[in-house]
Amino acid sequence: MGSFLLFIATLGIGLLYAEVDASKSTMPEKFQSAPGLIKGGLFMEGSKKRFEDANQLNLESYKTKMEITPGSLTLKRIQDPQPSDQIVVKFTLTNGSEKGSTLYFPTSQRCEAVIRDPAGRIVYTWSEDFEFAPDPGYSYVNAGERLNYQLIIPFQALRGKISAGQASITANLVNYPQLRAEMPLEIQP
Repeated sequence: MGSFLLFIATLGIGLLYAEVDASKSTMPEKFQSAPGLIKGGLFMEGSKKRFEDANQLNLESYKTKMEITPGSLTLKRIQDPQPSDQIVVKFTLTNGSEKGSTLYFPTSQRCEAVIRDPAGRIVYTWSEDFEFAPDPGYSYVNAGERLNYQLIIPFQALRGKISAGQASITANLVNYPQLRAEMPLEIQP
């Protein structure tokens, strides 16, 4: 970046000018490394270390739970589904710690579900059917509170991709793959 001239008209004195260098910061140095922290639009008083320690995630304190309906599918129904045939995945994350914490998400997506066939190959990924805003976001979870997500998977999405046998379905929190739950998904002939 180069510099440019700034002309200032004053009353009775004439014109004054000053050379302004756009490559230089106009923020005073004492504010460039202030002890406060601005992170994700939140301003916290105190040191950066204190804020990070206070918000340290203890992922072991989070508990996950998943329910799927229906629990058993037929291959015949998957091959010739009705428009209303779907798998409903309910994924719950509970903060079991004694303090709240903030979860960070790089996009507007919060939860993911994957179905694996009896051989363990991924045959369906829920997020591939959707577009998510690229905006990052946060969820604050108080001690003892939970986040609930419900994902819908149409039978039609599995048509021709899965065979009879013991498949599995996994749901997890985006950006926290260790916060997951897995259940068997029986595919009858």
